Amino acid sequence: MDQQLIVFVEVVERKNFSRAAEALHMSQPAVSQYISSLEKEFGLRLLERNNKFVQRNKAGEIVYQYAKDILRSYNQMTVHVSDLKNEPSGELKIGASYTIGEYLLPRILAALQKEYPRIIPAVTIGNTEDIGQKLVNHEIDIGLIEGDFSHKQLVVDPFAIDEMYIIAGNHQKLKDQETVSVPDLEKETWIIRETGSGTRKMLEEFFQNNAVNPERILTFGSTQVIKEGVTSGLGISLLSELTLQKELELGLIHKLNVKGTPIKRNFSIIKNQQEFHSKALQVFEQIVKTVL
Repeated sequence: MDQQLIVFVEVVERKNFSRAAEALHMSQPAVSQYISSLEKEFGLRLLERNNKFVQRNKAGEIVYQYAKDILRSYNQMTVHVSDLKNEPSGELKIGASYTIGEYLLPRILAALQKEYPRIIPAVTIGNTEDIGQKLVNHEIDIGLIEGDFSHKQLVVDPFAIDEMYIIAGNHQKLKDQETVSVPDLEKETWIIRETGSGTRKMLEEFFQNNAVNPERILTFGSTQVIKEGVTSGLGISLLSELTLQKELELGLIHKLNVKGTPIKRNFSIIKNQQEFHSKALQVFEQIVKTVL
């Protein structure tokens, strides 16, 4: 592999020769020499430098994009060749949306570790939109998401059905009602997830389909914080039953009887069809489907 390209990409992404040298376990003069040699090879400057930062110019942007593709292809080649002779191994970059990442993924990873200890998972947790975009950008190898994410590069494979309920805490009177009407729902404070969340998308569809216009909405970026808010009487919410097991058993949270619920959605595996799918990725996918 061309060390010049590795050094160049590191300098561009860290925007600093010293930080790049540290990451590569090299001296700063050696890094500078690699960059100078690459610029000499192309016959023009690729990076603009001053005392505070290093920034790629137009030519540097072209070289950076091609270098990223070359390095990614090289890594895929080494994994592919390794797969022919070895059991699944190496780093597997997994992205998961919050509900799956916090409540399902630990069980999946435990099964993966037990069966394939040489696979090293590197996990990224984000909302559905974040995970889908990271897969499109080749930042992760595989994603597990709730709800939908569509892109021409991605293959979507549902692996489980999730049920979502409108919930209230002990402080809300709605928990004692046999049925809850739209006007009842509108008067309550709703605690909802951030834009880009699969849970947020399902709730917005519920509002639209049932003509619900809440008087007050609070937005939180964490399912756990939403549950704490509901438990303390701050408001009501819509969450996956998967996230509510402990609170339901303790009687801290109650499912409301609302027409149109539970709401069902898919949990899905998403893969980039433009990428080579390693043996490690394939066995991880099978474990996801087997465990659940």
